Formats: sequence, structure tokens, C-alpha cells
Amino acid sequence: MNRATRITARAIVLGALVSGLLALANPHTHYVAATWSIGWGSLPMGVVFALFLLVAANGLLARLPGKTAFTRGELLAVYGAAIISYPLIRMYLPYLAGMLSYAFYRASPENEWENLIWPHIPSWSRLSSPDAVNWFWQGLSRGQTVPWSDWAGPMLAWGLFTAAAMAAMFCLAALMSRDWIDRQRLTFPLVEVPLALVGDGPTPTPGRSILRNRVFWIGFAVPSLISLLHWLSRIFPAVPDPTLEYLVGRHLAGMGLPWSVLGEMRIRLYFAVIGIACLIPGEVSLSIWLFYVLYCAALVVLAGFGITESASSVAGFNPRSVVGFAEAGGFAVLAATALWQSRGRLKSAVNGLLGGRAAGPDPSAPLSGRAALLGFLAANAFMLWWALRAGMSWWSFAMWAVLFYVVLIGCSRLVAAAGVMRADAAAAVYPFPREVILRTVGALPIGPPSLTIMTYLSFAYTGNVENSAMPQMMNSFKLVRSERLAGTAFTRAAVVVSLVVLVVGSVGLLQVAYRHGASSLQCWPLTGAATCTFRQLDSSLHSPELPSNWLRGAIAGGAGFMLLLVWLSSRFVWWPVSPVGFVIASAFFTNYGLWFNTFIGWLLVTLVRRYGGLTVYRALRPAFLGLVLGEFLTRSALAVFSLLIGLEVPDPFALA
Repeated sequence: MNRATRITARAIVLGALVSGLLALANPHTHYVAATWSIGWGSLPMGVVFALFLLVAANGLLARLPGKTAFTRGELLAVYGAAIISYPLIRMYLPYLAGMLSYAFYRASPENEWENLIWPHIPSWSRLSSPDAVNWFWQGLSRGQTVPWSDWAGPMLAWGLFTAAAMAAMFCLAALMSRDWIDRQRLTFPLVEVPLALVGDGPTPTPGRSILRNRVFWIGFAVPSLISLLHWLSRIFPAVPDPTLEYLVGRHLAGMGLPWSVLGEMRIRLYFAVIGIACLIPGEVSLSIWLFYVLYCAALVVLAGFGITESASSVAGFNPRSVVGFAEAGGFAVLAATALWQSRGRLKSAVNGLLGGRAAGPDPSAPLSGRAALLGFLAANAFMLWWALRAGMSWWSFAMWAVLFYVVLIGCSRLVAAAGVMRADAAAAVYPFPREVILRTVGALPIGPPSLTIMTYLSFAYTGNVENSAMPQMMNSFKLVRSERLAGTAFTRAAVVVSLVVLVVGSVGLLQVAYRHGASSLQCWPLTGAATCTFRQLDSSLHSPELPSNWLRGAIAGGAGFMLLLVWLSSRFVWWPVSPVGFVIASAFFTNYGLWFNTFIGWLLVTLVRRYGGLTVYRALRPAFLGLVLGEFLTRSALAVFSLLIGLEVPDPFALA
């Protein structure tokens, strides 16, 4: 490989500035005004919008004398570092902020949390002042200030664990990314969006990006017009509001069994999902909607025999749970397959650590194999030490950690190979590690102290697995490698940006919560996640879960079925279905926004390829990217414009 392109100090400063501003803006726009969110999943709308603004500003800088404009590599480095830090804003910080105080705010003589839960929460990991707890949820009175000193200890404790978890993900992603990119040549469909925005020239400007393509504007116009009408209808009721959501289950719920089991089925148009679905292989998009349809068909067939979630004729058999745990077995096989396929790279890293022969130097690698493996082991050792100090047993932490990496590797594979924008896990195993452990081992052997900390960890770090950091890291490494940027310099940039977001995001979130009162803010994830966390913990402590042979069998059956799908997909070229759809068939977002939009994308691309051929398909690819950017850029621009003119126009779909 040629010599890597260096990442300048000004690019690192710009990345920290952009990510810091997003971290400050999101608490107000998301939780208070409900007008805009930084985004969700592995293609965050806010970061894409920020990249667009940087390209637009770079067009002005390019007109100035001297080398004032940023290069393509610099802007891609800014984007790559920003998407790595984005999960701190969207997931880790709001989850932790709510959970650190909720058990003390909601404790009452009726729920007995003071005796049931409090003793198992280490004093150094929670708020110590009742006033700090009450003010967080109710808001400050006139003249009061945010009690920063009360938050310093717990935020430092959890910040260190979060930093270690992020470091472990980064090192694991660094170990596997070179094999995924160079040898396996995974497509990384979501990376096409930032690459299209910066264009092919050395100096990104709007005139050198996809914005100059006329076909692009055809795709851009559709979601842009609909978003504009939706925004105008909020201000002027006479303007028709286009219907983007249809509750199919509303008609099925009143029909009785078996159709009533599909009462939650819905159709919601997400043009960004349609656009990405048009970019991924046909066997992948087919798999996503087909397995959802098969999942729904299975529920209807079982309901026809009287086997439903509420009233089962088979003792202990819950169809949704059985399918969800079968998908958990599929996730385990997906992660194991990914590790097996990268075994050569992992073996080389072990040899390098032990002083044997390792892979040659790679200027674009974020870490050498030896450093990545050593960092992964050190980060996990710190996380284990932290968990032991918190009162968790070593073996319960080991089980949690194994499942933690199972879901991270599985979701990263879904994003890198299939372009799944929101790689979610089944709702029946929410949150993933905790529920799998409790229904296979049982709550009693784990014990209340370990169960308490495990519940915190499961909700805080895998409560919304689609917003986890490791898939973002894989996408950023693909950008670094495609642009041949200096890998070690990018690692430094990612560390600096993440630390800035960790500090600035914590301060911004706490200021908003104390000013308005967390109880009055947009529910998810700040308050909703805390409510779910302690509702499940309370249930487990009062009525400990017992192991279920049905669910154990479901995990084994799902693993076996996933192995069969992987074998068929790798063995036979004619096999038309990818295995990826199986592991997310019953996930929340698959029902909410993935299956129908993927079906539209699959159908559109199938028709184009059949009747127009690859030539027409390649000509239309800019229009597919236009669907993505038309939705993201228009909704973001309208939110910014509303803020500038003093309007707060709620956009519930931006928060979904």
C-alpha cells in the first residue's frame, strides 16, 4: 500500500468542534422541543447533515487564496470520528443519566426499593444527594444551580467503564476490519452516502459532489417535498399533511384469532431506508422482508391452533419469545461465523503479541494487530475489575461480556455486509444479554448484586443495539482505508473527539435535564430507558426468572437453522436468500420501518434490473442516494430554520 495521507491537526479540531456542537444541540432539540434528533442507527442524520454543511462551506473556502479549503481526506476523517462518538450522544449518556438516579427518585414504601435495590448499587456509582436526585427529575427552582459536585463521582465511574467499553469495541473492530475490507470485500453500503457527498475531487465542494448529478435530484425531490409539506402542515393546518404511516394492525386487531396476533403490524415510509435498500444486493433485501413475512405467517398459523402470547395451549410456549430466542441463537452463529472467517487475521495478531510472525505493517490500519489485541485484553480486564468492585461475580460478567460481543459483532456484520441502517435485536430478548442469561441460567444462581449490575450494563450498553459504537467504527475504518488515511492519526482523532463528546455531552444533557426536569422531557431514551431498567429489575428480584427449556431449545434450534442458512448461502451460488434477515425478523424496527421499505427497494431494483439491465441500474444509483439525502438534509434544514426563526415544529418521525 502507498504511503498514507496524514490527518492534520485542524481536521481533529474541526471534528471535535462539530461533534461537540451536536452533543450540545441534541438534548434541546430532541428532549425539549422534539423537533430534531441527531439520528438513529448506523447512518445518523445529524452527522450526515453536518458533513453536507462542511462541504458547502468548503466550497466557499476553495474560492479564497491559499490552501484554506479542507481536503477530501480531512472531511472524511471528521465524519468518521463523529460517527464513532455519536453513540455517546444518542445512547450511552442518556441511558446512564436516567438510570443513576431513577431507583432513588421512584423508591416508595410500596415497591420497597430502598431494601430491595439500593443495597446492591455501589455508593461510588450513584448520586448521593436526595436534592440532586429530585432536582434532576423535577427541575431546579429559581436561584438553584446544577449540583455538579454530586455528579462528578458517578459520572467519572461510569465514564471510565464507558471509555473501556468503547476502547474494547475499537480494538475488536480494528482486529477484524482489515479482513472484512480487503479479503472478504464486504460492500459497506452506508459508506456510499458520505463518499457521494464529498465527491471524487481532492477538494470537496458542492459542484464536485453528487449534488451536481441531475438524476440525484429526481430522488431527492420526493422525500424533500413530502418533508416540506409535513413541516408546513404543522404551521398552517390548511396545508395537507401527507400520510406516511398506516397501521395495518388496527384493522386486524378486531378480527379475532388468528389475525389479531398481527395487531402491531404497521407500514411507515422511510425514504432513506428505501434508498439504501436499492443499493444492497437483491438476496439481502429479499431476506429482510421475506423473513418478516414468514415470522408473521408463523404467528398466524400458531394462533390458528390457539397458541398465542396471552393464552397458549402448550405450557410455557410463547411464540414471540421462542422466535426471539431463536434469533438470539442466530446472532451467536452470525458472530461465530464472522470470527471464523477472520481467523487468519486474529491468529496473526496473537502471533504478533507472542513475538512470532505477524502481518506486515499497514499505514491505514487504526492499530497494529498486536496493539489491537493487547488493547482489547486490557480494556476487558479493566471492565472485569470494575464489575467485581461493583459487586458482580466474575462468571456472570463473563457471560454478559460474551453475549455483549456476540450482539456487537452480529450487528456490525449486518451493517457492513447488508447495509441494515438499524440493526436491532428481537423485542422478546430486550435487553439482549440480560434476558438470554436469565432464561437459560435463571436469576437465582446469579444473585441480586450481580443481577443489579448486569441490568445496568445490559440496558446502558445494549439497550438500543442499533446505536452501538462498533458498527460505526467499522464504517469509519472503511472510509479511512478507502481514502488511505493514516490509521494511527485517525485513532488519535477518534479518541480526542470521543473524549470531547463525553464531557460536553454530559454537561449539556445535565443542564437540560435540571433546567426542565427530566420527567417533563421527551420520554425515550432519557426517562423511558430508566423506567424499563428498574421495572425489569424489580420483577426479577420479586419473582426471579427460572430457566426455560423452550427457550433453551429455541436458541439451539435458531443456531442450527442459521448454520443451515449460512451453509446454503456460501455453498450454492443459485441460493437466492441471505441469512441476515432471519436474525432481525421479529425486531421492533423491522416491523416499524424496515420490512416494507426494504420490500419497496427490492421490488424497484428487481424491476429495473430485469427490464433495464445493469446499465439503467447504475444510471439510477444517484437517485437512490437522493432518497437518503433528500430525507436527511431537508428535515435537518427545516429544523435549523425553525430554530433560527423561533419556531418549534415537532417532528415525531425524526425521533423514532
